[in-house]
Amino acid sequence: MKAVQFSRFGPPEVLEYVEVDKPTPKKGEVLIKAQSISVNFSDIYMREGGYGKIPLPATPGLEMSGIVESVGEGVTKVSKGESVILLGRKCYAEYALAGEREVTPIPRDIDPDMAAAIPINYLTAYHMIHTVANTQSGQTILAYATAGGVGTAITQLGKLAGIKVIGVTSTDEKAKYAKNQGITHVINFNTEDVVKKVMEITNGKGVDLILDSVAGKTFPTNFDMLAPLGQVILYGQRGGAPPPNTFEKLMSNFTRGVGMRVFSVYSVSARYPELMIQSMTTMIEYLRKKKIHPEIYARIPLREAAKAHKLLESRIVTGKIILKP
Repeated sequence: MKAVQFSRFGPPEVLEYVEVDKPTPKKGEVLIKAQSISVNFSDIYMREGGYGKIPLPATPGLEMSGIVESVGEGVTKVSKGESVILLGRKCYAEYALAGEREVTPIPRDIDPDMAAAIPINYLTAYHMIHTVANTQSGQTILAYATAGGVGTAITQLGKLAGIKVIGVTSTDEKAKYAKNQGITHVINFNTEDVVKKVMEITNGKGVDLILDSVAGKTFPTNFDMLAPLGQVILYGQRGGAPPPNTFEKLMSNFTRGVGMRVFSVYSVSARYPELMIQSMTTMIEYLRKKKIHPEIYARIPLREAAKAHKLLESRIVTGKIILKP
């Protein structure tokens, strides 16, 4: 079978389209024939060596939709021929192997491209909003990278729950995209003062929750935009790590009771599998009823994975990139 691998860390050009052995499912495992493979910034981070010394050659990819090709001994949750979503590993391939718990059945009439966009983006957004922060209707969220995959999910899920979402983005084109998704307000950080604008929008109160996937040197300014008892959730750092004075800035807001925490969707999937299953089922039902709608920016052949990575790194992408085997 064909797969995308890299044998050294580096730029998109290290990705190679190669022939590898088709895996065979063992006890408790499922083999899935890929239909749609989702591209995430975590794939880029892996390719760059951000996860440390992993065995090489390595195959990136954490989520896909597809058809069950075969199952190993003891598998009862899914059967051959079923449509499924996978949140797993080594998904940049024509076939992927997964543990039974990593696979969720979906109705056959769901668009596989949209299904592939669900696990990381929508479950990350859902659990930050509801599981971690327990955000309530009428409260306000500030979301960075609001035109990206997770940003789109935050806007749609926030609107569904009656939550006001203020988005931060880099261009007027992305701002227009966010408005079309139903966002409450959107700020272009290249032309507007984010802190000043947020405080104007909230009449000086600040926001209840900040969801930050960018971080970087301006990260401490988040604490200036929080309402009392508000919190920042850091779930990525494409702009670099928060600076050394972050804790000092947090402590300067001690009397306002604000907080900071970090999050990964794997925090839920690894420790609370039943909660993960419930939330995945909820997202599939939302998708089936058209309550959410993943936006597909581009569909690119699997063999051109390097092109997909370059496109995502260009920061012009709105929504999701899907690889097609």
